[in-house]
Amino acid sequence: MTLRIIALLIALAASVAGCTSTAPIYVEPSTQISVRQEATVLTLESLHASGQQRLLAFLWKASRGRRDALHLLIRGSSRLSAEAAHQARQLGIDASNIHLLDQHDRGPVRIEAVVYHARPPICRSSPLLNDESFDQPIGCSTSHNLAVMINDPRDLLDNRAFKLSGGDRAAIPVATYRTFSAGKGGL
Repeated sequence: MTLRIIALLIALAASVAGCTSTAPIYVEPSTQISVRQEATVLTLESLHASGQQRLLAFLWKASRGRRDALHLLIRGSSRLSAEAAHQARQLGIDASNIHLLDQHDRGPVRIEAVVYHARPPICRSSPLLNDESFDQPIGCSTSHNLAVMINDPRDLLDNRAFKLSGGDRAAIPVATYRTFSAGKGGL
């Protein structure tokens, strides 16, 4: 029984050894993901029952079920703006995505709902198996998958989580190490 397993392993190793390929792998040049902004606007005179229903229907339609991707710019009456922001938060829109701008005492409220969409690049399809030039579009498929999976496409444009800084803070450990090494006789 063990002789059969050993023979099988030797045959498997021999067959796998012949499967390597020295053909170059074609990587497409970097493909761009385009990010577009879609905005819709609602103007309300009041937020009584009918106004609330219009607001909730507007927010639901604008978000297309993705409340986490909806950004609101609310302008107008401070009282109506606060009520609209409250209704939006109760619907599940994150407070950091709600911006109150140009507040004044009276008048209607203008609610602009902004959604960002990432458009994945169009990748050429993989060739058929009997095609002699079997080149996979590796870079394009990675960009396509990233554009499809990302929650907030604005992250592809810039990184708002980290602020740019100089190298002074990063140099502190190096300076400390050099000071510590100099005290021990140097390197």
